[in-house]
Amino acid sequence: MFTRNRLFQPLARHLVTVSASAALILGAGFATAQKKGAAKPAAAPKESSGNSRSYVELGGKFKWGMSPEEAMGLIETEIRAKFQPKIENEKEAEKQDAVRREMREAIEQMRNSYIRFNGQKTGWDVSIVDREFGHRNSESMLVMWEKDQRRFLFFWKEKLYKQFIAYNSERFAGKSFEEFIEGMQIRYGKAEMSFAKKQTDDEMALDYYQWPSQSDYVLRAIDQTGFYGNFCLALLQKSSMETIEKERATNSPPRVRRTNVHVVDSITQGDSTSDPNEGVIDEVVGKRALPSVEQKRIQERIMKEYQKNKQPAPPAK
Repeated sequence: MFTRNRLFQPLARHLVTVSASAALILGAGFATAQKKGAAKPAAAPKESSGNSRSYVELGGKFKWGMSPEEAMGLIETEIRAKFQPKIENEKEAEKQDAVRREMREAIEQMRNSYIRFNGQKTGWDVSIVDREFGHRNSESMLVMWEKDQRRFLFFWKEKLYKQFIAYNSERFAGKSFEEFIEGMQIRYGKAEMSFAKKQTDDEMALDYYQWPSQSDYVLRAIDQTGFYGNFCLALLQKSSMETIEKERATNSPPRVRRTNVHVVDSITQGDSTSDPNEGVIDEVVGKRALPSVEQKRIQERIMKEYQKNKQPAPPAK
């Protein structure tokens, strides 16, 4: 089903080398035991359940149940540690001040990214995380910018319950989602596909891949390349998922996901010479919402699709 995963070939070759070396060592040990008259060979080591540890490592320094302020404090400490060597390496006071200013801006950007989803329209309502939260359900979010990914921290009643990681498109450039999943399965084990009903017909479409839960962790992989160009992982707190989803269904009724090609189709169909959908693009991308880089990117993509698919007006009779 999957294509050969060239992305993870170095890891595979390393595992083969380690396995071969281990086999030689075990074989030599067994031969020595036979010469000494040992009754039994050494028992094979039990298979380690390393997935739980891998999930925890993926979650980094953040723990389930921590507050937004605790998370912000950890991130700020990390930002300061990152900039401190740069400050010390500068010999001139003026250049040191410039680095400190850059550090303060990074901290301010992180803290300003915190948002409570209290019902007001935001720039995230049509975005890569638009399915990851609900309004009026005591939910909030904090964004962390990392080297080649963005990490979204989601809170419910001021307690962390989900991390959503969006990898930069350049990191897996030229790779299909199947290749991405194959690589993730090498690391985390076999995952199962979960399907959802498509909006336009009775067919089922792939929603996400999910790995078996380990401890209080559930891991999912989501393909966001269709519109945003990103592969994403979601790490969820198993013990909170059902309660949050149940309350969200009551407090924040399901919304139609509008960040896909169907919205472009609905905009571009029609043959009116006056183009009655002229203002729809702005409504779809939330032009009047809080400004953000994410919103600008969405607006540019939808506008590009709109112009490409727009039907020419019929000739006047």
